[in-house]
Parts: sequence; structure tokens; C-alpha cells
Amino acid sequence: EAPKEKREETVTVYGTSNPIPVFEYPGQVSVVTRDDIDLFMPTSPSEMLRDVPGVEFSGGPRRTGEMPAIRGFSSENVLILVDGARQSFISAHDGRFFLDPEILKSAEVVRGPSSALYGSGAVGGVMAFETVDAIDLLREGETYGGRVRAGFNSSSDDVFGTFTLFGAKDGWDGLVSLGLRQSGDIKLGSGADLPADDEIETGLAKLGYQFTDALKGEVSWQKFKNSAFEPNNGQGTLGTGDAVLDRNVDKDIESEIFRLGLEFNPISKLLNTHFTAYQSNTNVDEFDATIPRTTIREIETSGFSLRNASVFDIGRNQLTFTIGGDYYQDEQKGVDTDTTTGVRGGVPNGKSEFTGLFAQLETEIEKPFGAPGSLIIIPGIRYDEFSSSSDLSTSESSDNKMSSRFAIGYGPTDWFRVFANWSEAFRAPSINELYLDGVHFSVPHPILFNPAAGQMVFVSNNFVPNADLKPETSETVEVGFGVDFHDLFRKEDRLQAKISWYESEVEDLINIGVNFNYDATCFIGPGYFPCTAGTTYSDNVDSADLSGMEAELVYDADRLFANVSYSSIEGTDNLTGEDVGVLTPDRWAINLGVKVPEWNARFGGRVQIATDFARKTSDGAGGFTVSEQRDGYTVLDLYGSWSPQFSESLRFDFGVDNVFDEDYDRVFEGVSEPGRAYKIAATWQFGM
Repeated sequence: EAPKEKREETVTVYGTSNPIPVFEYPGQVSVVTRDDIDLFMPTSPSEMLRDVPGVEFSGGPRRTGEMPAIRGFSSENVLILVDGARQSFISAHDGRFFLDPEILKSAEVVRGPSSALYGSGAVGGVMAFETVDAIDLLREGETYGGRVRAGFNSSSDDVFGTFTLFGAKDGWDGLVSLGLRQSGDIKLGSGADLPADDEIETGLAKLGYQFTDALKGEVSWQKFKNSAFEPNNGQGTLGTGDAVLDRNVDKDIESEIFRLGLEFNPISKLLNTHFTAYQSNTNVDEFDATIPRTTIREIETSGFSLRNASVFDIGRNQLTFTIGGDYYQDEQKGVDTDTTTGVRGGVPNGKSEFTGLFAQLETEIEKPFGAPGSLIIIPGIRYDEFSSSSDLSTSESSDNKMSSRFAIGYGPTDWFRVFANWSEAFRAPSINELYLDGVHFSVPHPILFNPAAGQMVFVSNNFVPNADLKPETSETVEVGFGVDFHDLFRKEDRLQAKISWYESEVEDLINIGVNFNYDATCFIGPGYFPCTAGTTYSDNVDSADLSGMEAELVYDADRLFANVSYSSIEGTDNLTGEDVGVLTPDRWAINLGVKVPEWNARFGGRVQIATDFARKTSDGAGGFTVSEQRDGYTVLDLYGSWSPQFSESLRFDFGVDNVFDEDYDRVFEGVSEPGRAYKIAATWQFGM
């Protein structure tokens, strides 16, 4: 008799674009649920995804500077989706996330190249966030309800409150949510305070209607607005040495997403169609009162996607054939009131367009070739065309790419599965990389002194465009295995674990290079002009290899639960041999807890463990120097959750992060993380 399955199956949607259990997916995917968000009370996406193996966030502790990386690939090599809408905002010193975890129901991280499904930008993987729906909050027998949640985090005196109304009746379902969050300077483990005043407003509205048994539509709107007072460089620490970047400015950050979704799923197995149209607009306005000066970076992304999955049953075997396509357009605008033209240096006005078509075949074969168990085979292919233009250049950059992948997983028994996959990916060069313009930075003239100003005359290092950049491309191989045990230590418990090794070969890496060199005319009288301090440019460098290991274990029982993850990564520039990529030390994340059903409570602890880390850089003479070195660390968090028996509509979450007030550097040398933090949140939900 097959073991009785009590535990709910964790499913990924973005791994193949069709729902499949995470354990059966022939690759690595992690899913963070709404309950995880409530329990750990993250204030930002980086806290929410902290324990996902292979994932790192550079940019420091400020939420406005968070830049994600997956398997060493960062910036535009990580595709970010919010309810299926692409998020294309990229900045040198600002983050990519304009999202409050309080409005989310889940977050998926697909680790590894995904261009065969999603096109440009998915070289490292995909971070896909889904906002909450009415159906997620309604309890059994209810048609409408409300939810109020408020909390506090002492590390930045972060106070938040969210109020949500939701309902579903007669084919209609809807939700409205409003949130406020206010926080101050971040108290670091080093004892210093990091300037980071934020006032955040969030809004979410959804309305859906079931037109027929087969057709459903939904419209949604969400907005994130952050008024911050902090240094111009949101990723800066206590002092970069640059007076402009270190100076506090008033930042107004706004992100707004409009979305239309249609699902058509009749009785026929040949039709399961999804259509999404969206517009996402993000802008960061910075006002420096000391000059005075306002700079603006605005990116608007408009697009749509269409896909259909057809299911064929051939004997005991099942085939799912998915075809689809998408189109999207990015438009960027830069403004600087301190220039004569009003154009912001390094933020060229321009437009990029992408069109892609893909096909994928998921085949599940029972007893392949007479062998026991089941075999899953997933080949996929995609074709993309893309072009970019700017009013700063007469040259248009255009290209096309084919991306393929082949994944296979075999389970001879219900409890054991091996898998392997091979995949190609690419990233098209961005508007910023193609059409760099204006001044990058200014430095003192090597000779000329201005007596009136009491300082040296300043000269500039200027951006130089390169419309001939080629796309970055990669090829990745991954192999691994997993186990899935039921009734292992006690009745109706479950243990799942997956481990894999991967290696990526990357060609034509797009690199921002700085050639700092004074012109010869800077030293020749009588005027010592013209004089510049070199150039900053984009170019393609040869190649690099990134490889690593990832493991994830989940255990769940009536009284106990545990989550353990491990990751390691290495990146090497094949020309110089030096380290490359967003590399991390070997890291463990261990979460152990107990359930106390008599009290409707859970208690647990989380431990982060990292080894020592060193980054080597070529010395130009065949050897290497250590350019960065960080000590290992061990950080303990404690947490709990309780719903009082007299009112299960109430829930209290509480915890202490960094219990021993450890001073540690997680992403860069000298960038201390938050110290000890006390957290608490209360939730009240009602409905009828």
C-alpha cells in the first residue's frame, strides 16, 4: 500500500510555465510562501530570500540599493517578474526592487538559465513574485473578509501597517490593500548607524470575473512609493570618499504596474491559454538641495505574453506541448537640471524592443523501456529578435538569438530521482551600455589651481558609447539527484532533499571599463587644455566559467520542521585567471522548529553559517593579489508564532534577529550588516 501523503506538495509554475512539483522538476527551484513571509517578517525582498541557496544581494543593507544575484550572475542577468510583468529598472547605484513583502503571496526563484522560456536577461535565473489574491485569504465558507496587520523591527525602527479587504461572489472576486511603512537609520553590528530614512506607501487593487466556466479575466494595479533621505549612492556605506555620492539627498521612488490577464481553459485538453498585458513605470527622482539639483531616471516597460499548453495522453504517458510568444518595450529617460541640455550623464534617452517565440514539450513516460518508475523529458527552444536606439546616436543596435534547453529526470522509485539539464541563455546589451554619454566623474587637474575657489581646477572622465556590443551568451550543464521519504521517522512525516552541481561557460561578457589617463595636453603650457581624465566605456571581454553546488532539504512532521540549504560558487575569468562574478563564501542556512498545536504556536531558530572569503585579482605579471577578504560568520535568529485559542482570527509573530549582535560582512568587505533586531507583528482577520 502506498504511503499516505499528508503534506501539501510544493509546486513551481515558472520552472516550466506549467505547474509541476518542485521535487519532480529537473532543476533547482525554491518557493517562499505567504506563511514564511508572515513568520519571518521580512522588510525587503533580500530578507525574504536570504536562505535560498545560490542567491545573494549586493548593494548593502539599504532596501533602495538591493541588487540580486543568482549563481554569481547579477544585475540584468537576473530576470525579475511581478505577476508576470517584467521589471527592467537598472541603475548603477540604485536597487532593482520596489516591492513590499506584505502584499505578496509567494516568491519563486528558478536557479539556472531560463532564456529558452523567457528570453533576454534570464542567464542566472528568474525571481518571480506573485501578489496576493482574494482566494488566498478567504477561509472556508466565507465570501468576503478583511485583514489588518501591523509590526515593528528595532534595527531601523521600522513600523508598518497593512489593511486589506477582499471578497468573492457570483463569479466576481476582488481585493484592495493599502500599506504604510516608515523606517529610520539602520543600526549596524559595527555599532554605526547607516543613514536610511524611508517612508513607503503601497497599494494593490485586483478585480476578476469568471465570464464562463472556461474564461476568466482579471485587471490589477499596484503602486510602490518611497520618500527617502539618504546618500545619492543607495549602495554606499558610511563614506565612499566622494563628496557628491556621500551627500544625503531627497529621493522620490515610484513604481506602478497595470496588468490585464485572461485565462481560457475549456474542457478540451488542447486549450489552456494564458494572456497577460502590462505596463510598468519606475522612476527615481533625487533632489540635492545644496546645489540645488534634480536628477531623474525613468524606465517604462510595456508588453504582453501569450501561451497555450496542449495535453496529449498516449497510453499511460502524457505529453504537454506549450507554445507562446511575447513582446515588450523598454523606454528610458534621464534628466539633470544641473546641465545646460537637461540630459543626465550616463542615463541616455533611448528605447529597446524585444520579440520572442518559444516551444516546449514536457513528456512524462511511465516505465520507460520497461524500466521501473517514470521519466520526464523537457526539450525547449526560443527565438528572439531585439533592437535598441537612442536619440544620442544615429546607430541602431539589433540582433537575434536562439536559445535551447534539454532537461531530463528519472525516478526509478517514488522516493529517488536523478536529473540533468543543459541550457543556453543570453542577455542583450542595455541602453545604458550601448549609449553611455556625459560625465562619469570629475577629478582635480594635475597642474591647474583655481585661487578664487581655493582648489584645483576639475576635469572629467567621460562616458563613450559603443553601439557594436554583442549579447552575453552562456551554456550551462547541471546534474543532481533528490530523495523524497514519507513516514521516515514517524507516521505521516515527510523529508525532501535535492542536491546538484552546475557549470556555466559565459562568452562575450559585457564589462564597464574605466581608462583613467590624463591627456598629454594637460601637462603642456600655456593653457594646459584640452584636458580630460580618460574615458569610461562598455566592451565585450573574452569568457568566464562559473560553477558551484547547491543543496536544499525540507522536513515536516506533526511536531517538528526543518529547512537546511547549502551553496558554494566559484567564478574564473578565463583570460586572467582572476575571480569574476558575485561570489560568496560557502554558506549554510539551517532552520529548526517545533509545533505546539495545543497552543496554536510554533517556535524555532535560524542559523546562517559562512566560511572565510577571499577574492583574488590578477597582478598583471602572472600572479594574483587578494583584493578583498572577509571573515566567516555565524548568525542566530529566534522566532515564534502564536494564535490564541480564544480568537484564532488573531495571530502574533515575534522574533530576534542576530541574537548575539554579530558584526559581520555578508556582501563586501567593510559593509557591516544590521545588528541585533527585535521584531513583532500582529494580524487580525475577519470574514463572513
